[in-house]
Amino acid sequence: MLIVKSSIHYKNNNNFVLPQLPNQTFKITILVLNNVLNRKRAIFYICSFSFGLVWVLSHHSLARGQTNNPNKADYFSLIWLVVAGALIFFMNAGFAMLEAGICQTRNSVNVLAKNLIVFCVSILAFWWFGFGIMFGDGNSILGNEGFFFQTFTPPLNNYFPAGFEQLSNLYPGQSFLGIFFFQLVFAGTAATLVSGAVAERIKFWAFFWFSFCLVGIAYPITGRWVWGPDGWLASNFNFLDFAGSTVVHSVGGTAGLLGTMLLGPRRGWQGYEPNRRGKEKFTAQPKQFTSYNLTFSTLGCSILWLGWLGFNGGSVKAVIHIPHVIATTMIAAAAGGVFVLMLRGLRSDKPPLALVINGILGGLVGITASSAYVTLGVAMFIGAVSGLCVILVEALLEYYRIDDPVGAVPVHLGCGVWGTLAVGLFAHQLPPYIEQEVHRANQILGQLIGILSVQALTIILCLIFWLGIGMILYLVELFNEQLKLSRASQGIARGQKAKQSPGNLILQSRNRYKSENLTPDSFLEWLIKYLKIASEALRVSVEEEKRGSDGTFSSSI
Repeated sequence: MLIVKSSIHYKNNNNFVLPQLPNQTFKITILVLNNVLNRKRAIFYICSFSFGLVWVLSHHSLARGQTNNPNKADYFSLIWLVVAGALIFFMNAGFAMLEAGICQTRNSVNVLAKNLIVFCVSILAFWWFGFGIMFGDGNSILGNEGFFFQTFTPPLNNYFPAGFEQLSNLYPGQSFLGIFFFQLVFAGTAATLVSGAVAERIKFWAFFWFSFCLVGIAYPITGRWVWGPDGWLASNFNFLDFAGSTVVHSVGGTAGLLGTMLLGPRRGWQGYEPNRRGKEKFTAQPKQFTSYNLTFSTLGCSILWLGWLGFNGGSVKAVIHIPHVIATTMIAAAAGGVFVLMLRGLRSDKPPLALVINGILGGLVGITASSAYVTLGVAMFIGAVSGLCVILVEALLEYYRIDDPVGAVPVHLGCGVWGTLAVGLFAHQLPPYIEQEVHRANQILGQLIGILSVQALTIILCLIFWLGIGMILYLVELFNEQLKLSRASQGIARGQKAKQSPGNLILQSRNRYKSENLTPDSFLEWLIKYLKIASEALRVSVEEEKRGSDGTFSSSI
């Protein structure tokens, strides 16, 4: 709900003059009475303002739906949309503090750098391509218009530009750029989730270009299927995802899971050594990873919790629904934190603070798909089961030796899938969100089809993106190597003294990947070799990892 700061100032009335009385006690009494009068006046102003605000809210029914006059913008709903979007944008600070606090001290700078630049990349990618694919005119699978919209349009025009006729019919009378801003911060959040899973060993430029591809291509395609004007999952299977447990969090969690699997664990995690092969990779001395500053992580969790009120609350269709959505969000988060603490306590273990943080975030992710559809009691149950999901998925990753430094995969992928499935278990007909009657078995089936469809496409596209980017980085390194060798050879030919022989120069000009030594005998083996090289090219060298560098940013601590 829109919060307006009052401009009331407490000060003495200038028209009131204290009499010249000799009795000091009487003077103090007069001052106290004066302050009381001013306080009563302030209370009167506050009550008047509150009454006026309630009256305004009671006469504004739709936040994103159709207005009585499609040519007149619903300014109050626009303000709330922008405020909610600002809260979501502020979540980026929460993710940065959370990840930097949990990761090692030497990696704090490169973790912060990636969390900062990812929103810059997301804004441009979503403006250029993503918004058109997700909401532009097209079919139920893909939008094919609306790219680079309003590039040279005169400012202060809120009409829907060419290529967004379907969107204008869906949101008549609304501000086009207001809708764009709100959807933009959702897209940026999906990309930010990946950085935690691949932290401490990914190259900066690999993450940079993957974020661009994720926000510009993968995220908007699956988002259109669910939230687009005629998305096939929503239209054909009544797939429900209120604020993005699948559309945002599962997509980001899946992208992060694939990234961390291709990169491999951090050096020393469960004795992992990246330069060894096969089972020998986990024979080194296990290393204990010490968090940089859990104070930052705790503050980051609180910021994310605050931002989630805009994440879920901004997705309502009527402002009167905001309190219920916020209440279910708060209860699910609390249940996630409490139950993850109790479940670990049943094993007589001392739960780490990071686990409690992830329990809270898991509850928030779990309720995101259904915060408008369920009761407070169901919200508590969803949050509690989300805490269990965090523990189970985290144990599953450790069993399969998949290193997720901040727990992004259990929170966003595990709880995202559970939260989306919970809609099928607990949702009922609820206009204006669920117009038709809910048949339990059909709804659960529709939710499962939606989850599997989104995951399947995300896996395919993200594999292409990760391996394609890795191969491009490898080819660039080869080109730079040949360029340095050519310059060195020209210098020797001109009689200049060379500090190194060309052969030694090759060895020191770039990182050598172990899969380059493979000798394939067939096309399939040749393909496997270069796919392995592509995955290895995503990762920083051992020396860079020891220094806490991502190849571009490194810590000076």
